[in-house]
Amino acid sequence: MTDSCIIRHFEHYAELGQDDRELLDSLEKTPKDFSKGQLIWQQGMESDHFYTVRSGWACSFRNMEDGSRQVQDLYVPGDIVGLREFAFRRRVSNLLTVTNTTLCPFPKNRLTDVFSTSRLLCNLFFLIAARDQAILVERLINLGRRTAREKVAHFLLEMAHRLDKACMDVHDCNHLPLTQVLLADALGMSTVHANRTLNELKQESLTALGPDGITLLDRDGLKDVAGFDPEYLDADVEGLLKNIGAPASSQPA
Repeated sequence: MTDSCIIRHFEHYAELGQDDRELLDSLEKTPKDFSKGQLIWQQGMESDHFYTVRSGWACSFRNMEDGSRQVQDLYVPGDIVGLREFAFRRRVSNLLTVTNTTLCPFPKNRLTDVFSTSRLLCNLFFLIAARDQAILVERLINLGRRTAREKVAHFLLEMAHRLDKACMDVHDCNHLPLTQVLLADALGMSTVHANRTLNELKQESLTALGPDGITLLDRDGLKDVAGFDPEYLDADVEGLLKNIGAPASSQPA
């Protein structure tokens, strides 16, 4: 199996030819290790790389004028971080590690080489970007229209579903290394409200709370609470690749 983060990620969607593998491998730089709670970049810094998450979790966030924080997204193994900033010269958010994390950098200014050389890789980049956009749209619905119980259950299920589909090995897809503060910041809730809601789900034996995060005990029960439909996470990889005559990966996308 290849050590390249970006190749492993793309092979989760499609079978790559030797030329595509060599192109990606030539652009990816040496993986970097970061400790838990480390700030990788800050809003306003030059946006020169995106990263593939080899292991661990990270989150993007914005600091608000009143001193609070809005978490915009969380990234799990296999995710690409920073792709949304392709069109911007500077970072539009901050990036923080949630756990000890290994990231593989990829120079943003070399994406044009990929786009001009490989039709397959170009389509896969757009597929990943479209899926990220769908996640943000669903997050907006979660923040604006669901009750506290619904939004917490929905968010936990989304993260577990994303772990299910991660192209890296994940020890336990039902365990999420999330603090109550991080969950509250991601869902626009107070920490007290998030704590109360999580304890309700715990009392119903739907989740378990521990010092190292939240564990999902009953996904079906959480789905009943949230009305969760994972279709927005299930991109039509086969349909996209069929249009360009490329074989899909044997792994579920």
